[in-house]
Amino acid sequence: MIRFATVLVASLTVGLTVFAQDKIGPLADLPSKPAAHIEKIKAMGDNEWMVLGVPAADPKWGKARGSSWGAKALILAPDKRGAFLFGEGVHGYVKPDGHVMDDLWFYDINAHAWSCLYPGMNTKTFTQRVKDKELLLDENGQLIDKEKLPIPLHTLVHAWGYLTYDSERSKFAFISWNGLGNKIPRYFLGGEKQMDEGLKLLEEELKGKKELVYSPWFYDVASGKFERSPADNLTAINAGGFPQFHYLPSRKQFFAVGSDTVAIYDPAKNQWSDAKPKGSSPKGYDACGCYDSKRSRFYRNDGDASKDEGLMVYDIESNSWSHLKPKGTVPPPANTNAAFYEYDARLDIVVAIHFKGKSPGVYVYDPNTNSWADPIPFPADGPKFQYAANTFYDRELNAYFCHVAGDSSDNGVMWVYRYKK
Repeated sequence: MIRFATVLVASLTVGLTVFAQDKIGPLADLPSKPAAHIEKIKAMGDNEWMVLGVPAADPKWGKARGSSWGAKALILAPDKRGAFLFGEGVHGYVKPDGHVMDDLWFYDINAHAWSCLYPGMNTKTFTQRVKDKELLLDENGQLIDKEKLPIPLHTLVHAWGYLTYDSERSKFAFISWNGLGNKIPRYFLGGEKQMDEGLKLLEEELKGKKELVYSPWFYDVASGKFERSPADNLTAINAGGFPQFHYLPSRKQFFAVGSDTVAIYDPAKNQWSDAKPKGSSPKGYDACGCYDSKRSRFYRNDGDASKDEGLMVYDIESNSWSHLKPKGTVPPPANTNAAFYEYDARLDIVVAIHFKGKSPGVYVYDPNTNSWADPIPFPADGPKFQYAANTFYDRELNAYFCHVAGDSSDNGVMWVYRYKK
């Protein structure tokens, strides 16, 4: 069932950026007052899609762009009633305004509007800022600005599953695609040629500096600033294997669960540890999944190395990987450019939205019976997906928000889906 809604909202007045260095962050006034579309979402029925239309643009920076390989590029911040959008799209893409697409955005659910929190690195001014010491390296080799705040430069080629939200400290968090240490990244760096002189100056300065293990990246909601610091690790730690990244309030820890390892970051100790899980670990290049809070385990679709078993699981208590081998109509192998997985604690099920492939639609997994239900196909007049839409699930509204946009394009339209009321 499809229902269309026209949403008229005022533009946000919080279009400030990290560069403003305010005493309070640009999200300080959120949550905003719910607009008329919120009641329409609440009234949605089972298996219903509704289009909200184009979110209002940020007054200064415009609209957020679509990000491929990032079904979970949108991360819910329930206390602010919105979601962070982070992650690049087309390789080496530079926006028309000259900024790299390593920008950070916030989607305000109540206002149906975008706010730009960080516009990305300006390729036009980068080299001069390096020469003027407005961009420089600290004693550890971390790129900082003149106020000694860490600045993310091309930290993600794509979002994959590298993003999460610390709901207790109100901090958006992510890990870098090139590991936990310090590097000046050039791999698919947008504007590399234009920034080359400045990059070479930083690379020369980086020589001789010992590579350290770092904490995750954070964007602090209260201050509106990025944070990152050396971890208290004595030895290197690997958080590779295209992991899912999750903050678990019950354990007050971050988990990076990938095919190479399971890495755990304890913010109280400022340390990473390698769980060294038992069992046969996943072999895939990239896969989607989610966290089951009732069973303390992480699900993982077999991705591009599928054995056609449909689902793997990492169990925290036993610290082990295993194949669930579920019954029913098993969804196709999927990576983060093809599907979105979410555990619904209300219904105790996993809802998997497969946007692409031979059998797109909504798949539902029941952990109690270890079985998949028959897939629900997308309606003919529903959204048209070029790749996995940037998606998040809002528990308060019991709705999935899907930002449907071209890769690195600002033509995004927001759709909402409800599986069961």
